[in-house]
Amino acid sequence: MSEQTEFMSIPGPPTSEARPPQSVFRPLWLAASFAIFIYLGWMLLAGLFQPRADWLSGGGWHSRLLLYYASLDAFALLLSAAFLCGLDGLRFSMLGLSFREGWFRQAALGLWWGVCVISAAVLLMSVFRAADVAVFASRSLSRVLVLALFLAFSSLFEELTFRGYALVRAADSVGPLLACLVSSALFGFAHFANPQATLLSSLNTALAGVLLAIARLRSRALWMPIALHFAWNFSLGPVFSFPVSGYTFGAERLSTPAAGPPWFSGGAYGPEASVALTLALAVAIPLLLRFPREFQPLPPAPKQS
Repeated sequence: MSEQTEFMSIPGPPTSEARPPQSVFRPLWLAASFAIFIYLGWMLLAGLFQPRADWLSGGGWHSRLLLYYASLDAFALLLSAAFLCGLDGLRFSMLGLSFREGWFRQAALGLWWGVCVISAAVLLMSVFRAADVAVFASRSLSRVLVLALFLAFSSLFEELTFRGYALVRAADSVGPLLACLVSSALFGFAHFANPQATLLSSLNTALAGVLLAIARLRSRALWMPIALHFAWNFSLGPVFSFPVSGYTFGAERLSTPAAGPPWFSGGAYGPEASVALTLALAVAIPLLLRFPREFQPLPPAPKQS
C-alpha cells in the first residue's frame, strides 16, 4: 500500500466506525454547519472584546487579549461537544483531546516537528544571508511567558477550528485527502488579511495546514497538531525573534530581513512569507506522511452499543 493510499485510509475520530452516517451528505452538512457556527461565534467574540494586535506590547492590555482567546477556546470546545455528543451521540473523548496512552508522546512529537520545520527555514535564510537573526532577543521572561500562553491559546483555537470536528466529519464524506486540501486552503485564506501578508505567505500557511492536517489524521488526535502549531509560532517569535504571521506583539528587537528579494527574506511578514519555508515544508510534508508509521496512534474509541 502506498503512503498516499495509507494516509487516505486512516480516519480520525469521530468516524463512521462508531456510528455510521445516514449518507455521505450528512457528515458534510455537519462539517459545514460547524464551520458556520464557529465563524459566527468568532465574530461575536471579536466584536465583544475588540482585540488589537498591540495588546501584548503594553502593560495591562495583555490580560484582555488572553481572556479573548480563552473565551474562543471555551466556545470552540463547547460547540465541538454540542455537535459530537448532541448531534452524533458520541463521547467527547473522540474529539481527540483525551489523555489516553500515548498522548504525551504525540504532543512531544508535535513540538519536535514544529521546531524542526521553522529551524530549517531560518537556517536556509541565514546560510543565504536573507536575514539577520536575533536569537532570544527578548530580555523579559514575563513577556515571553505571557506570549507563550497567548500562543498556546491561539494554537488550540485554530486547531479546533481547522483540524477539529469539521475536518474529520468532512473526511467522513469526501475523504481525508480532499478534506485536508479544502481545510488547508481555508486556513491559508484566513491569514491573508494579516498585516503585510502576501500571496506566498498565504500559500505557505496553506501548506502548513496540510502538515497539521496530516498530523491530525494520522495520529487520530489533536495533541500533535496543537503542539506542532504552538512550537511553530513560539520558535518564530520568542526564539528567533521574527514576526508571527505578520504580528510582532511589541518585540523589543526583531530579526531583520536583509536587502534582497522579499520572496526569500520574507519581508515584514517574516519567514512565513519566504520561499525558504516553502522548501522546508516541501520536505516536511512527505516525511510526516511516513513518520507516523514509527509510532502507535491513540487507540480508537470503543464502539457505542
